[in-house]
Amino acid sequence: MTNDEIRAFVRRYVDYCEKGNAHDLASCYTDNAHVDSPMFHDLDGRAAIEKSWADLFRAIGESRIQLDDIIIDNEAGARAVIVFTTKGMHQGMLFGVPATGRRVEVRGAFIMKFENGLIASELRVYDFVGMLVQLGVLKTKAV
Repeated sequence: MTNDEIRAFVRRYVDYCEKGNAHDLASCYTDNAHVDSPMFHDLDGRAAIEKSWADLFRAIGESRIQLDDIIIDNEAGARAVIVFTTKGMHQGMLFGVPATGRRVEVRGAFIMKFENGLIASELRVYDFVGMLVQLGVLKTKAV
């Protein structure tokens, strides 16, 4: 994939996130793609990835994603890192925590490796602890 193709792919991927469209997001992955996620652990295959997105969209509604940066590396195969900020409202069960109605804002990055124009592997890194604090699951003390 060229840099321009990767940029266009990421824009489409973010658009599917904005629309909360788990099925279309899953179509961005190869049939046997692997995702390593702090929330969902190891996901293998398009069906598991689609379910994870659907579960997330049910739990965090009114989701908005802001693409903060795209870093592309084509020297060792087509790869990209997307850095983002996402905002939403906790509207459904998440990690055994019923809906709180609280708003959350989470920063993160997805490290993607592409094969044949689709994501073959993805490592998700985000401020999981910060999200749990915002949901009231974890408490912090002032330093």
